[in-house]
Formats: sequence, C-alpha cells, structure tokens
Amino acid sequence: MDFSLLRNIISRYCVGEEIWVDSRTIYIGHKEPPPGAEAYIPQRFPDNRIVSSKYTFWNFIPKNLFEQFRRIANFYFLVIFLVQLIIDTPTSPVTSGLPLFFVITVTAIKQGYEDWLRHKADCSINECPVDVVQRGKVVRTQSHKLRVGDIVMVREDETFPCDLILLSSSRPDGTCYVTTASLDGESSHKTYYAVPDTMAFRTEQEVDSLHATIECEQPQPDLYKFVGRINIYKDREEPVARTLGAENLLLRGATLKNTQYIYGSNLMIYTAVLV
Repeated sequence: MDFSLLRNIISRYCVGEEIWVDSRTIYIGHKEPPPGAEAYIPQRFPDNRIVSSKYTFWNFIPKNLFEQFRRIANFYFLVIFLVQLIIDTPTSPVTSGLPLFFVITVTAIKQGYEDWLRHKADCSINECPVDVVQRGKVVRTQSHKLRVGDIVMVREDETFPCDLILLSSSRPDGTCYVTTASLDGESSHKTYYAVPDTMAFRTEQEVDSLHATIECEQPQPDLYKFVGRINIYKDREEPVARTLGAENLLLRGATLKNTQYIYGSNLMIYTAVLV
C-alpha cells in the first residue's frame, strides 16, 4: 500500500473534521524533513510584496485609454468625432473632438496622480523593516523580501508584516494579545495561542532549532476560518502532529499588544498581492 497517498487522503479529511480543497506544505526555517520522513516537495509561493497600483510606466497610456473608452459617453463622442472626420458634415470635428480630448486628458492626469500615490504607499510598506531569525540570530530585512517559511520576530505595538503561525511568545503560557481594528474594526484585545510543543521557546537559537512542517489549506477569503496542522520532528521519531486553527493564526495588518515579543512562522495564507 502507498502510505504517502493514504497520509495525504487522511490529512485532507481528518484535521478538525474539515474538508480541504487543496493544501500547501510549509517548511519552517526552510529546513527539509529528516531522512526517512515524507518526501521533500518544494513549492512556489507568492512573495510578500504589496501591489495595490493599477498601472506601470509602460502600460499607463494604453490601459488608461482602454478603461476610459469603455464608458458609454466617451465611446459615443469618440464615434461622433470619427464620423465627422470621415464624412463631410456641417459641423467641424473640433466641436466634439476638443471637449473629448480635454475630458480624457484631465481624467488621465487625475488617475495617474492617484496611482502614483498608491505606488508610494506600496513602496513604503514593502520597505518596512522586519526582524527574521536566520542561523540563530535576528536579522533585519525588508517586508517584501520575506519568504514563506521564514521565522519572524514581532515586538509589542508592531504590525504583523505577513500571516504568521504563532510559535512562542514572551508570556510563559505561550499566548499573545492582538488588536484587529485594521481588519474588522474591532478594537478589543484578542488572545492567540502557540502549540504546546513550541510555546517554551524563548531565544532565537531555540526557535531556529525547530524542525517542523506546516500543512494547511490554500488561501481563502474568510478571516475567521483556518485549518492546518504542524508536524514537529524530534530526532528520528515519528513527527508529533498538532492541529492548528484560527486561534493560532496572526493575520497581516493586526497589531501585537501587551506582549513583549512573539516568534511566528511566515505562512502567507492570504497573498499580499492586491490587484
């Protein structure tokens, strides 16, 4: 019997009694499973870059003109202008072409300026400094350089730069408090939990020594629903599996409160790219 196939079938249906449409596997700290464990299957994920702008320098003119002439009024006046150019009419083409050109130009300038502001906002967010644990040390990097599987350190009053699974916190019970006002408007503090097997980690060296994988569902729009499992490898023993739920997931944009620091694994459950 193909046990790997059986394990995949079970993982799709038994975790929290939820049905997984599809799943992804994240290797914490980008470490491969130990010999004898499941096969290492690298996956490609989107990066942590925010893109809320609509245009680039190269596609602004054609894309903007296409969007403007999709409007019935603009398209109507364009047709009238072309007819006046082709057919000899009593009225001059300037009477319809000049107002159309003025409206199109002003609208393009306005939309271009607004998109330039979005580019600036995206650049500010993407270049925001983030602390990542690498080789037992905390390294400062930029938000857009985060990769799925990175172990991120977030301090009190900082905003989570990506979706994280809580591994440990400065609190002895492995909990942390979070406000999600920027996501759902609720200003009250919510409590999130680390799994018992990782909650005791206190230093970068201890967190970096973690050998584990996370299996979870693909991105979905529901902020309050999450199904996953963390497999923790210890020596050559069978991995310890713990279920993960929404109470373990720290969403991007939420803010850490009343907790000195936390360590979390970057999952990017919901992609950061906005279009």
